[in-house]
Amino acid sequence: MSSRTFSPERLFKIRRLRKARRLFKKEPLFAFHNMCIEYPDYTITEFQDDLRRRTKKKKKFSKTPLSRYGRYWRMLQLKDRYQCTKDEKLIIKAMKLQANMTKPYRLRVRLKDLCWEYQFSPLIPIGEIESLVQQFNACQTEREVETIYKTFAESSSIPY
Repeated sequence: MSSRTFSPERLFKIRRLRKARRLFKKEPLFAFHNMCIEYPDYTITEFQDDLRRRTKKKKKFSKTPLSRYGRYWRMLQLKDRYQCTKDEKLIIKAMKLQANMTKPYRLRVRLKDLCWEYQFSPLIPIGEIESLVQQFNACQTEREVETIYKTFAESSSIPY
């Protein structure tokens, strides 16, 4: 453990900062007034600076096991948009996503008289599946469908 010695000026500021935070936590309305009594030349900007966070607060992520699934974040987005707009179509979509959360994606590709059905892991993000569907819709031949499927299978790190 390294021992650091602070200058008296720095120690004074640290003690003042801690006192300001402690008083603000105890009695927020009178904290500034009490600090002004103790430190006569104390200003409101110094008080606000003493109270501000010095480090960025880490973003908390969901601890639910469902957050691994590809449909989870889209479901949350739809629920948030529903809270803003109160559009019932959004909440119905979110409920469908929630019902199918752990089920694998099933894609059926039709090309003239031919039909292929693919299954993908539910852990793949839904945005990747949607872009794959767009690529399949643009296909004109069987070979294109096969190459798109193979490239997607190789590029995806999640096993099917």
